[in-house]
Amino acid sequence: MPKKVYAVRAGRACGIFTTWAECKKQVDGFTGARYKGFTDIGEALAWLNGGERTMPQTAARRTATPARRATAPQPATPAIPDSEQDYVIYTDGSCLRNPDGPGGWAAVITDVHTGEVTELHEGNPSTTNNRMELSAAIAAMSFPQAPAKIAIYTDSQYLKNGFTKHWLAAWKRRGWKKADGSPVLNQDLWMKLDELYARHQITFHWVKGHVGVDLNERCDQLAKSEAMKYL
Repeated sequence: MPKKVYAVRAGRACGIFTTWAECKKQVDGFTGARYKGFTDIGEALAWLNGGERTMPQTAARRTATPARRATAPQPATPAIPDSEQDYVIYTDGSCLRNPDGPGGWAAVITDVHTGEVTELHEGNPSTTNNRMELSAAIAAMSFPQAPAKIAIYTDSQYLKNGFTKHWLAAWKRRGWKKADGSPVLNQDLWMKLDELYARHQITFHWVKGHVGVDLNERCDQLAKSEAMKYL
């Protein structure tokens, strides 16, 4: 099997790295990190220097496989396969002392057409877990520069159900009130999500957290690292 190399376009140091450990040192905790793995050094150099190549379908399927094994049953409406999306995005939020403790959010974004991976993450000194989950989704939906087909994988039922169980639509009909008449929590973030959701064709998937789904674990690590900065 050809040896894999890693190209880092945005990180602490940019260039070609021959092991994942070396690549990880450059992108771990670096906001906006961009990197990609290759089995051909020429392709790695071309991508590093600004070239874009279409991602093989087999690679696109590999990206999606771990998530499909760990996902819960999906909504009745047919989901677009990950290989036919424009972006596959994992999101997560963390709050070390929920509520009102330090928190962080992260989104790991894979461009299905190029294979390029972008990591976004930020923290907040006083927040809640749900606010961080929603903030991660806002970053994910804001990333595409044009309307796109997006698969979002999250371990937050709160985020997923807001769309797939039509909570958001019901809150809007009631003037941002819940069924019991109380105000909707995190209304500011839900309103932004509603605006962004209308721009794209988005499929939500739930993944169980902390069961070894690589990109979900990566998001968790990045989100917690951001939260830890405030301790």
